[in-house]
Amino acid sequence: MNIKAISKDEFYNKNVIYFNNILDGFNNYDYIQLSPKGTSYEEVEKSYLGFIEELFYLNNNKVIIDFYKNKLDENGIKFIENRVSNEDKKLFNSLINCGNKDSIFFEIRDDSYINLLTMLNLKEIFFISFYFDKIKSTLWGNYNYAFPLFYDNKESEEKYKKIAEQHGLL
Repeated sequence: MNIKAISKDEFYNKNVIYFNNILDGFNNYDYIQLSPKGTSYEEVEKSYLGFIEELFYLNNNKVIIDFYKNKLDENGIKFIENRVSNEDKKLFNSLINCGNKDSIFFEIRDDSYINLLTMLNLKEIFFISFYFDKIKSTLWGNYNYAFPLFYDNKESEEKYKKIAEQHGLL
């Protein structure tokens, strides 16, 4: 299965960095601020797609996301559907229909979702956080293409800085 909803309890038992508020993240974890060197949207998207895909593959082809679909009413869903490609619309609807209406956390094992999730963040349509458990970290979708990446040890920091530099994000 490419995507599955996971319960809050199951999520909290994963080896991930989680906090309710971004200020808690800044106060309690080390982080690097990713910011693209490219100026066009296409350059920025290419940088983030490459970076997130590489993290996905390093994480054994898996990422956990928070996707607060319970915050979307029918108009919100249509708003997003009207701003994505037909292919991404299918992926978006599979997220909407996965689990129950209160499902928030999803384990994704299909890299085809990365484009949709990245684009929703970059275009500031719907923010999503990406959680990685192999090299413990959290990428928090944010405004103005500036995404903080939280980590918990020096080894992770060095690895992520190298990958970010390769993709023009540092």
